Order: sequence, then structure tokens, then C-alpha cells
Amino acid sequence: MKILLWGLFPVSLAASAGTAAQEINLSVQQAYHVPNTLMVAQLQASATGPNAADLGQKVNAKMRWAIQQTGKADHVQAQTMNYHTQRDYVDGKPDGWTVQQTLQVSAPQSSRLDQLLGDLQSRLELVSMQAAPTESARESAATAAAHQAIQRFKQRANNFCKDFGYAQSVLNSVQINTLRSSPGPVMMMAARTPVASAPGESAMSVEVSGSVHCLNGQ
Repeated sequence: MKILLWGLFPVSLAASAGTAAQEINLSVQQAYHVPNTLMVAQLQASATGPNAADLGQKVNAKMRWAIQQTGKADHVQAQTMNYHTQRDYVDGKPDGWTVQQTLQVSAPQSSRLDQLLGDLQSRLELVSMQAAPTESARESAATAAAHQAIQRFKQRANNFCKDFGYAQSVLNSVQINTLRSSPGPVMMMAARTPVASAPGESAMSVEVSGSVHCLNGQ
């Protein structure tokens, strides 16, 4: 995991009238990168025609075949999703139906999907493919980045309070948000060949924001 330090967000001050305290609002972001070791692709089975029931059977047959193919590949997970039937119109008049269903397949390494995707495109259309980190890697990196952001937040809060002539800072409120900025899906043409890919990394960040009270020493 590579860590990048981002600058401090603008700080706002709010004095408490009649008290020896000063409230400071600040925000710190910690950027980090997580290796993309998981490849995720979505393919679509579709059929069009005048009879919705017949089209549904065709789509189901394609999907059953596709699931059988994914079952033969090691370390590949498959999930069906987004089944829908749509009425088609031409010049405002009904003109048949379209039935579609999406199959999502994923594997820990892109090489395990390359040939499989080429085979599946004989009956399904490859809609998109993207690289992503595993959930465990994402959570581990986010936890480490959040810890660093919290330490920076505390240090910045103490420094600002001292800069304004106060002795210490006391936490008033805080929010911790994980900001995901993964690459968008790579659109692919439906060429019936193995798919080449380069996983790369996902850029993300953790934001710690809140307010502290600056207090005079006793």
C-alpha cells in the first residue's frame, strides 16, 4: 500500500462569547492506494422478438450455459443479476419485446478470466470489465489510513490551539468517512477473443473532520 499525504483543509474558528475557549473546525484527508487484484466483468444475455415467454426461455438457456462454463474455471465466482423484460416500440407502436439478464463474473487474477470471457462471448455480450481490490485488502488499507488521519487530526488540532495562545485542545465532535475513487468500468467491444487487462491500483482516501475546543491551562 502506498500512502500520500494530502494538505489540511481550511480551518474555521468560532469564539465562545464570555468564555476562555475557542472552537476550531478542521478536516484532514489521508490518501492511499490499494492494488487491484480482483477482476470483475459483466456480460449480458439478451433476446428480442414477438413472444416474451419464448424470449425468456432463450435468455435462461444462455444463462444456464454461461454458469456451467464459469463452474469449470478455477477460482471464478459468478452471480446473476438485473433480469428484466422490456416492451419495444417503433413509431409509438408496440413492436415486440426485449428480455435481458446480466451475469457478473470475478476472479482473483485477470489471467483466470481472459480465456473464459472470450468463450462466454460466443453467446453473451461483454458489457464492462474493471479491476478492483478485494474487500479484505480495502478494509485493511482503509483502517491503516484512518489511523494515520486521526493522528494527524489530533496533532493539527493541538498545534492550532497553541498557535492561538491556548494550552490544550479537547475533542468536541468528529466524523470519519472513507472516500472511494476507484477507476470506472472499461467498456469492451464484443469481440470473441480473450481479453487483455492491467489491474493497476485503486486510489482512495479517508477523511477525518470535526471540531475541538481550545482551552486555557488551569
